[in-house]
Amino acid sequence: MNENVKVPDKKSKSKKTVILIFLLCILVLVCYFVLENVDVQGEKETSPTTMYSDTLYSYVFYPTDFDLDVTKDEWYMGLNREIYYKSGAVSYAISERDAESSAVLGFFKKYFETVVAGDTETYNAFFTDNYYKTNTPYVQFAPQMIYNIEVEERTYESNPDGTTTHGFYVTYMIYKNDGTFRNDIDSDASKTLYFKLIEYVDGSVKIDKITNKGI
Repeated sequence: MNENVKVPDKKSKSKKTVILIFLLCILVLVCYFVLENVDVQGEKETSPTTMYSDTLYSYVFYPTDFDLDVTKDEWYMGLNREIYYKSGAVSYAISERDAESSAVLGFFKKYFETVVAGDTETYNAFFTDNYYKTNTPYVQFAPQMIYNIEVEERTYESNPDGTTTHGFYVTYMIYKNDGTFRNDIDSDASKTLYFKLIEYVDGSVKIDKITNKGI
């Protein structure tokens, strides 16, 4: 036997195997992280955010397009974009006549039209001064593809000053949510919100409170 021929060191081979397995594990973890946080349609991960709640959320939102023309999205235009009013056993889609005859129903129609249009300036004017004591106006949000809208009247109270206070549960979904308007729900998901509305003597209506904590 040739004494100059080196016999492979079993300990050395074992060490190399362990290192190789470790590196493969690291590679698998990296790949998993990338696949979990990058969507095939080019979506991006956002930081944990909260809205109408004390709970933190983290969703993958669609890219923001401030120039979005929602009418060009055929899939969205095929969704149910009516606003449904509900009170007890009564439920119906709000028509133009309904919106003209009821200040509150007219308000909801304009409210959602404004959100769909991404009209931030008009949207910010929908709220009372009291609301802005604990909330800040939007700087900007993109047009929102909202659908499956339901507004359910829960309370109605006439006040001594002639105003009327309305309590509504409001539910809707956002197709391809970009997070600039609602960062607390995923695309095609919903969360019931409570809207406190003040109807004034002159027929104007403003939002005094929005929360997801109920009445």
